[in-house]
Amino acid sequence: MSRFTLYDGRKRFSIVCLLLTVVFAGVALRLAWLQIVRAGDLSQMSQSQLTADLVQKHPRGRIVDRDGEELAVSIMTGSLYVDPERMVDSPESAKQKPQRDVRRISADLLAPVLHMDADGLYKTFTGGGRFVWLKRTMEPKEVEQVRKLIKDNKLPGLHFLEESKRYYTKKRTAAQILGFIGTDDVGLSGIEYQLNDVLKGKDTKYSLMVDAAGQQILGSLLNDDAQAVKKPKEQLPTVYLTLDSKMQYVLEDAMDDAISRTKAKGAAAIIMDPYTGEILGMASRPTFDPNNFGKYNPDTWSNKAISMIYEPGSVFKPIVGCMGLTEGIITPDTIFQDDGSIRIADRVIHNWDGEGLGPVPFATIIKFSINTGMVQLGMQLGADRLISYAKKFGFGSPTGIDLPGEEYGILYDPKMMYEPDVATMAIGQGVAVTPIQVLRAICAIANGGELLQPYIVKKVVAPDGTVISEGQKHVVRNVITPQVARQMRDMMEKVVSEGGGKPAAIKGYCIAGKTGTAEKLAEGGGYAAGKYIASFVGFVPADKPMYAMLVMLDTPQGAFYGSQVSAPIFRDTLQQILVAKGIQPASSEGLPSFEEMNAVGAKGAAKKRPAPQLQLLPGGKIKLPDFNGIDMRLAAELLQQGRLRMKPYGSGHAYQQRPGPGTEVDEGATVEIWFR
Repeated sequence: MSRFTLYDGRKRFSIVCLLLTVVFAGVALRLAWLQIVRAGDLSQMSQSQLTADLVQKHPRGRIVDRDGEELAVSIMTGSLYVDPERMVDSPESAKQKPQRDVRRISADLLAPVLHMDADGLYKTFTGGGRFVWLKRTMEPKEVEQVRKLIKDNKLPGLHFLEESKRYYTKKRTAAQILGFIGTDDVGLSGIEYQLNDVLKGKDTKYSLMVDAAGQQILGSLLNDDAQAVKKPKEQLPTVYLTLDSKMQYVLEDAMDDAISRTKAKGAAAIIMDPYTGEILGMASRPTFDPNNFGKYNPDTWSNKAISMIYEPGSVFKPIVGCMGLTEGIITPDTIFQDDGSIRIADRVIHNWDGEGLGPVPFATIIKFSINTGMVQLGMQLGADRLISYAKKFGFGSPTGIDLPGEEYGILYDPKMMYEPDVATMAIGQGVAVTPIQVLRAICAIANGGELLQPYIVKKVVAPDGTVISEGQKHVVRNVITPQVARQMRDMMEKVVSEGGGKPAAIKGYCIAGKTGTAEKLAEGGGYAAGKYIASFVGFVPADKPMYAMLVMLDTPQGAFYGSQVSAPIFRDTLQQILVAKGIQPASSEGLPSFEEMNAVGAKGAAKKRPAPQLQLLPGGKIKLPDFNGIDMRLAAELLQQGRLRMKPYGSGHAYQQRPGPGTEVDEGATVEIWFR
């Protein structure tokens, strides 16, 4: 019996030893697995539990006009987020005061400040999770209000992260040019998109030690990161645009007035330096405020000046005329027979008024926009030359302007053109263009034959003043000779002084231009009945142009001819600009004589009235002075000081105004002034 007991004891001991060996081997293997194989992963897990990774944002670079006037700036502000799981009082706090529902209290307190629904906030707070954005890039005033609420009421779980907030200082001005950014500080349209890599700073990432509740341990920034965070905020380059804020202001006002008067579906206007290709002003309607772009229809974000495709109508005729002059088919004195209409194959093309003038020189064809003469020239040029020259003038391809969203336009394949297609192209139909393409082509006539690449970014400047990059004049090609350009300039000057473009005339200045009225294409093909595109394009002074401008109205109601609706906008806009820039008239014809001007001056001196001044009143109101007796330039300067708009009539010195002297108006109001 004892022998069996001893045997069993040894057996049990062996089993226990074996089991211990297996256990120790397992532990050794597990230790090896954790300390050798999984060492890297576990170290990272431990680090992630003890540290929190944060991102330091940097404000975007500024966008300014050619003179440094700010158009878009950024500041650092707070973005509010919540950790719903932490929205409970700590055990220590619970002992000192009655138990409370932190989520309900937070929702009720924050809702009025954040302009959000309290029940919606409460639902967010009770939905679980560890990170939920409540409001991004808040106004500084809102941030201070929320911080005070959190502090005064000891609300756990609510935190701020610092982010960059973009401000567009002039609201709707140049909206489609500037574009806007998303909540992640990435440009989504316009210059913000085009130069996002230049304007957006690189995020700085750093780590800090946290406790079990996820709160930062004082002084716990890692050494390398501490140095990075102590560094000043990154300074980014400033983008200078070619825009002139004063011109842009006048242009925007003109577009608003045009939409109001004509009830047009849309509009676009561009002012360009015809010798350099710089865009001095560009406006598109309808428009939006990029500070609140999400509240507007996405259609308003589109820049019609570079993206709208339409048939140009008669503004295309000077281009076709240059083709004929270059090919030697015509001279300004070449006679054409105008019978009021002309048949090409199965199509009859009429003049706009249905009248015929008989035998007339080509200069008269341009002056009165006679379709029959242009059709005859087009048939002599033929499809191949029409398309070839159109391409040389830049139609059918983008201009290369440094803005996103530019369209190509549409040209026929000459092999697919029939005689009626050739005839209609000669009068600006059957070809689709953009406003910027038309203005660029007309600028080639204005400057002596150079087709330029338009540009809107003047330069990019580093914080230390170093110019990183600079926009420059770029000649794509020479399309016509200086002689041909001069001949067409002379004919276009007659359009304004004697022909259908008279409504664009400005007393004392020599203007060259061309009207255009084109039927609007229907969505299903063909033309939309009763819908037109009215436009005017021209430059001033005609002999040595300083400014070239295009005005295009999409589907104006009532009057629809370019001479009726677009030419007056051209005149009024450039008149204000010429006065504001101090560009003197070349002729005194129609202007007050020196005797009259001296008489006005003497009368003013006799009164000894000091120069009028705007009065800025509390609440943003502006009190108008008496403009009587002052010249147009001084009136324009005074109104610009108060960001008021001037609508001038005539030339010389002021004698009447509306609203009258002493009237209190809001910023942006229009003041009508009559001069003689």
